[in-house]
Amino acid sequence: MEAALVDYSDSNSDSDNAEDHTVHAPPDGHLKRDGNLKRKRDAPDTAISDLPPLPASFHDLYASTTRVSNQDDPSMHSGRQRVTPHVEGSWPTHVYLEWHPSRIESAILSDVVSGLNNAHNPEDSPIHSLLKSDLGAELPLHISLSLPIMLLADQRQPFAELLERSILRLSLRPFAISIKGMDWVGNQEKTRWFLVLRVARPGNDGLSKLLRTTNKAVETFGQPPLYSPAQVQGPRAIKSIRAPRGSRPMRGPRVHAVTRSKDRSPPRQDPNDEDLSSYFHISIGWTLNPPSTDLTDRTRSTVLRDIMVLQIPVNAVKVKIGNNVTSIQLPTKVEEGRGLIGF
Repeated sequence: MEAALVDYSDSNSDSDNAEDHTVHAPPDGHLKRDGNLKRKRDAPDTAISDLPPLPASFHDLYASTTRVSNQDDPSMHSGRQRVTPHVEGSWPTHVYLEWHPSRIESAILSDVVSGLNNAHNPEDSPIHSLLKSDLGAELPLHISLSLPIMLLADQRQPFAELLERSILRLSLRPFAISIKGMDWVGNQEKTRWFLVLRVARPGNDGLSKLLRTTNKAVETFGQPPLYSPAQVQGPRAIKSIRAPRGSRPMRGPRVHAVTRSKDRSPPRQDPNDEDLSSYFHISIGWTLNPPSTDLTDRTRSTVLRDIMVLQIPVNAVKVKIGNNVTSIQLPTKVEEGRGLIGF
């Protein structure tokens, strides 16, 4: 039996023998023109771009990096230190929104990080990009809706189900957000500073609604909320009701009575209705040392003309518990039913 012919691409080494190739007729004696071979040769190199995009769920399967050690070793992570120590039997949990920048968008942001890095004081720690992995693969960016929290094994399913029910009960449809500037933000422990894109308030106030809903679910399981009114207003709120020096502490009812008689200002806004959009951000880089005043000013004055016109879609909330990532889709119709989350 003769081996089937294979249509290899031409190369310099084969060009000299191209005329020696023989086309064998099939057993019926009729020679059939193989149009597929011609189409393959004539097909442009960009044909690969015609492939359908990967489904959104594909990214959730590879959302975690390979674990190289079960101990906290900053030397393996460019000096980063674990903020929340690992506890056996507890599961790190994070609620967030995800954005996959296009190649053009990622390239623009990479140029911004590189430009600031070049202007950075060489004596300071470098700015590490969050746009690409160590292997050069483009990474998704995030808007946090929770702090990194810890759940027990038997809390994973109830937490995920409660959060999904609460989000779907909002009847919040997919929306878009835009960028309004760039700045530096330190973590709570001040062990890292992040280069961030500031996010503008969307028209439906969707970010604040999702945050309040997530905070309620998080607090139900005894975990701290993110951007809560107490955290945002903390020092100001305490100062406003602090008793005069040397006076005896007042009990609750008496404090309220004095406040009503002397304070003629308008009633305070319900903390649940407060707009917290200005605290949301997208991290694109990080450094171990606090940025200098010059770097901060340069960052804030950087013009992001090509980025600020973008409309970043928000159509799902991601819940990562351990290495399991679940996507809670925002309903496109108010009457859409509930989904299912499983572990």
